[in-house]
Amino acid sequence: MGAAPGAILAVGGAEDKVKKRAILQRFVREAGGRSGRIAIVPTASSIPEERASFYSEVFGQLGAGDCVHVPIVTRRDAQLVANAELVRSCSGVFLTGGDQTRLVSVLAETRSFEAIRTGLVAGGVVAGTSAGASAFSATMIVGGQTGLNLRRDSVRLGTGLGIITRLIIDQHFSQRDRLGRLLAAVASEPAKLGVGIDEDTAIVYYGNGVIEVIGTGQVFILDAARVVVNGLGDAPKTRPFSISEVALHVLTDGDRFNVVERRVMGADEGPSEEEKSPRRVASAETA
Repeated sequence: MGAAPGAILAVGGAEDKVKKRAILQRFVREAGGRSGRIAIVPTASSIPEERASFYSEVFGQLGAGDCVHVPIVTRRDAQLVANAELVRSCSGVFLTGGDQTRLVSVLAETRSFEAIRTGLVAGGVVAGTSAGASAFSATMIVGGQTGLNLRRDSVRLGTGLGIITRLIIDQHFSQRDRLGRLLAAVASEPAKLGVGIDEDTAIVYYGNGVIEVIGTGQVFILDAARVVVNGLGDAPKTRPFSISEVALHVLTDGDRFNVVERRVMGADEGPSEEEKSPRRVASAETA
């Protein structure tokens, strides 16, 4: 039997922090509720102390047992044994929004990042909102154009944290008109599923390869396994290219998707024992 991975929550940004707070409540519950301890890592933010203080207050109101600010601003901070041990002592880790490029450049391949990965494999939960969600991907969207004009410069890709290997995640999706850049991303990386997440919406990604959608918006899944692309190659970056044979799935709260089999799951496929358990037992390949 493999390791026991926890859950990954990728949030599309602008999650409800005041009223029902369903997404943040779910994260607190996955992290153990009153018996849990949450590490807040605001590395992506330009105002890290304010972000950490704010989320600590919100998680406390939602019943988290304890919250700690992990002060990682530089790679030196991320390499400190004390910060890595602080992460390791927590059952949940929350990555705030901000700049995903900064987050990856500071955190990747450091002691603190390895502590995050170790906690996930041991059954913990990792959540990221906005930039924090994008950074989960191995191939990460770092920028691009809005709208549906598909060109080589529609999207800029980089290397992410690699917590999730099968998905390319984009956020603030409908609100910032990002379908074109996600189409361009999967045209370049057809082996990966493109996942566009609206604001106040999240995917909960389990170790068994199942995505569950929660929140008030939509999640767009692009499957380019059979994609046909013309004009991408060495064409000028401002020239449009054509794309066909991309499957589009639009999901809402409660819908589930099997990433391994690339299909929407039926209503008669009830939650597995892994999904119902606070600590899922599945393959060590979590994503």
